[in-house]
Amino acid sequence: MFAENQALWWQPQTLLNEQSCKILLGPLQIFLQRKAGEWRLATELLTQAEHQHAESQLLTQWPQHRQASRFVFENEPVQFCLKPLLADRPVVVRTHQPVYVPPGEQVTFYISSPVSIRIELQQPTLLLKEVQTLRLSDTWFGPNTQVGELCYADKTQARQSKEELPKRVHRAVTPVSVKNNSSQMMSIEKLSLPVPYLSLYGLIDGSLWTDQVILDHQDDAEMSKLQISKKMPAGSDGAERLAKPRLYMEKHGLFRAFSDLFSHSASRSGS
Repeated sequence: MFAENQALWWQPQTLLNEQSCKILLGPLQIFLQRKAGEWRLATELLTQAEHQHAESQLLTQWPQHRQASRFVFENEPVQFCLKPLLADRPVVVRTHQPVYVPPGEQVTFYISSPVSIRIELQQPTLLLKEVQTLRLSDTWFGPNTQVGELCYADKTQARQSKEELPKRVHRAVTPVSVKNNSSQMMSIEKLSLPVPYLSLYGLIDGSLWTDQVILDHQDDAEMSKLQISKKMPAGSDGAERLAKPRLYMEKHGLFRAFSDLFSHSASRSGS
């Protein structure tokens, strides 16, 4: 990267006149060029499995056959900035295998979701384009077609250890603490991650994290009590807030978190 600290790819960067660059943020490929009186921009999504890290390089010329959007100025800015932000809808993540939380237990899962990138010019700030780093399919989350909301769909390993998290530059990690304060076993098959209500943070190692989500389930409750904590996980010193929440909720809101609406495994096995 052209920034002083290459891990912090979200910092403003400078292109000289007639310079071009290519930047990879996971599967998202970004081409930028600064010319006298204009900037050029092109983006492309590559196969997700092939790219998980941030890479950049200066190009000797604009790639042939690469179609670009042109932004024209009397005096063009000299800097650009790639700003990550969380999705504009909740992300419903399906676990790869059934997960059960016994009565009275509290467990923290580390669940990631893909970010979008705002491609901006600096001084003054000008948004050129906002693009997703991964295209997620749409899904409806709720007990029926009349109650619920449109979300994005994704999958999760529901890891319980930070050390097991793969380094993926285009995904932000959300610590989700689930408290089963009911008297029965809780089954988790899908979880709705309320990312529009969370802030996004960048750590000095280049990883992205969100606020912690705490979900508290009681007996005979269809909705979970949701709390958003500003406390970062241990070992996450030096966090910089990169984006505010897109939406705001009450301090202790109710949240329909699980696909089974907190139905317990015992009740399902008897049906």
